[in-house]
Amino acid sequence: MNIISNRPDRKLSSEVDGRLAVRQRFKLASEFLMPVRRLIHRGFATKRKGKTAFGRAMSYVLLRAVEGDYPNQYVDPAKVRLSEGVLLNPALVEVTRQGRLINVEVASIGADLEGMNESWDDQLILCAYHPEQRVAGINEEPRRRDDGVVSLQLPPLLADKPVHLYLMVHDRAERRWSNSCYLGEF
Repeated sequence: MNIISNRPDRKLSSEVDGRLAVRQRFKLASEFLMPVRRLIHRGFATKRKGKTAFGRAMSYVLLRAVEGDYPNQYVDPAKVRLSEGVLLNPALVEVTRQGRLINVEVASIGADLEGMNESWDDQLILCAYHPEQRVAGINEEPRRRDDGVVSLQLPPLLADKPVHLYLMVHDRAERRWSNSCYLGEF
């Protein structure tokens, strides 16, 4: 007799089909981006139908910044993007940290070359982020590209802890942004 209804049982285990790995990736990306959500809403702003700023940032992190194999997955802060756009970031950047004060000196190309996507009055945004404590902050005083320096005072709980620094630029109307630039851990 030919048995036609006896097929092997379907494997329902999440471990076999990869669902746990995908869930962990989403959880890691979401937890990493949540403290900088307000900045992402500004830096990834879009008018495209069906596309949210946070969704675009999540997609970028899931595709490019989550590394490792399940269950040892992690987010690489150097590959995370907090803003996206066509403006140019400053060409030269020098970071100094003295306790809670972080100073970033910047220099741009400066020439009025057509199509260079930079202007003297572009605003600089410096973001300091400590993922383990879920604390992030940006500079309070507006700084322009031609100022050449942007400063950030860290809160007291981060005085002796290393933070990840991101630098980004936007135009005066906040319609056009640069891709965020990871400066490193300081």
